[in-house]
Amino acid sequence: MRLGESAGVKQKLLIIVLALQVMAAGSVGDGWWSAYFTVPAGNPGARGTPERGLVMLIDGAADHVYGAFYQITSPGVAGALCRARARGVDVKIVTESETFAKKESCAGRFRDAGIETVCDQSRGLMHNKFAVVDGRMVWTGSYNPTTRGSGFHDENAILLQSPELAAIYTDEFMEMFRGGVFGNRSEPGPFAGLLNRHHVRIGESDINVYFSPEDDVERIILGRLRKARSSIHFMAYSFTSESIGEMMIRKHREGVAVMGVFERRGAKAPHGEYMKMKIEGVPVRLDRNRHAMHHKVIIIDRRRVITGSYNFSRNAARNNDENILVIDNHRIAAAYLSEFSRLYR
Repeated sequence: MRLGESAGVKQKLLIIVLALQVMAAGSVGDGWWSAYFTVPAGNPGARGTPERGLVMLIDGAADHVYGAFYQITSPGVAGALCRARARGVDVKIVTESETFAKKESCAGRFRDAGIETVCDQSRGLMHNKFAVVDGRMVWTGSYNPTTRGSGFHDENAILLQSPELAAIYTDEFMEMFRGGVFGNRSEPGPFAGLLNRHHVRIGESDINVYFSPEDDVERIILGRLRKARSSIHFMAYSFTSESIGEMMIRKHREGVAVMGVFERRGAKAPHGEYMKMKIEGVPVRLDRNRHAMHHKVIIIDRRRVITGSYNFSRNAARNNDENILVIDNHRIAAAYLSEFSRLYR
């Protein structure tokens, strides 16, 4: 075996070990995926929490970590990124300029560690919370790696092992990091829309990934809701989209079991969908976490999960840089339904 081949084999073995270690740390998983949920007011570093999972993922990185995070203040996650850079891993970060300028940000630590960082300067927010590790692992969800996100908010994250999915997220990351393109409403070129990749298949599971605003995510969500046959469960930090709200009310009238949990703050505002649903008799409740319920999740027919950074709002649809996954998998749906049940009770 030549030297280059030996190095390649070692690299693959490291990736396999990393995958097994990280998947084993998750609260729920099945070989190629693992779902993580916070334990508000508990131990943010406990087994199965997003902070623990993300730290382990970064600590196991062998080649690169590309992270697009709205805000990073978690000492644990920042430390893992700095350790990765110190051992020669290519660490690149995209973040939001408003949060990176705050005194509690990790700007100083990243600069001292030599971590390349690009900040969004556009009108909207760089609101993503995703990472790509070693070209094989994708991490995304609602979880901001912050002190409050780790220890006080209701959050979720999912880790998926798929080179095809990683390639899609890497392209989006490099569009921001190298191209400085944030919040673009359309891809350049006359055939860009046809060339975009959205779908991957892992085993028997179909997974679609979309980015906002360019992929018109609200339209995608409406299309999935329209196909609901038996149930719709949702957890929403910010829910001001009239179109999505009206579609859920319509499905409720058609006999589909629609249930939801809203973040308490702002839910009763005139532009929110909470009071409209209450009036229509949809069984929705306000979250009881005195800090924040930060999920942006819809579960359809107990088999399809929509999750990511995308709030059901005008800003998410038109201005912010966001991402969502649409995952068809009964076991993943069951994991998210368990979180829904905990909050709804």
